[in-house]
Amino acid sequence: MLKQLRKQSGLTQKRLAKGTGLSSALLSRIENGLAVPSIPTLELISRTLKVEIGYFFKETKGDRFMISPCAKRRIILSRNHYNKKPAYELELLTEGMKDPFMEPFIVSSVGREEEVEARTHDGQEFMYVLEGRIKLNLDGEVFLLKKGDAAYWNGVVRHKVTSTGGKVAKSLHVHLIPGRWTGTFHFEDRNRMG
Repeated sequence: MLKQLRKQSGLTQKRLAKGTGLSSALLSRIENGLAVPSIPTLELISRTLKVEIGYFFKETKGDRFMISPCAKRRIILSRNHYNKKPAYELELLTEGMKDPFMEPFIVSSVGREEEVEARTHDGQEFMYVLEGRIKLNLDGEVFLLKKGDAAYWNGVVRHKVTSTGGKVAKSLHVHLIPGRWTGTFHFEDRNRMG
């Protein structure tokens, strides 16, 4: 936020440092999120940049929500490490949310089973099958899933997802990023069984 405002004002870090009496090193650390400025420091900066101090406390839309039009989403190819063959196409459903605690994407399982390597990662992963049939391997235990089936596992569990049959399967995946979520969900239980 500070870097953008400084550039809009046409100031270099050095000129802002001179105007505020702060060091260029401190301003650089603030701009890069490595230091949190005190209120007196923000007062000096806001006076020099001619903005109200409240400017530094307002939320931007990207802090509160993201809209991701289908036509603007990126699709990236995930390759196996050992043979560089395609394993998955990932359609990134959102990008750019400030401090996200999850990463949602649609996976097209394009790799052949014998060519896809099992993976691990931090956090947790949720999967919901959108179309086709999937073979999910979790630490050597195999599950056959179809449209509407779901799975949830810890990322440290070695896992791989492959299509079965002649059609490429698609599934919605959500990675939970560790250390980013501290709240709890409150919901009404509407059990389909009862």
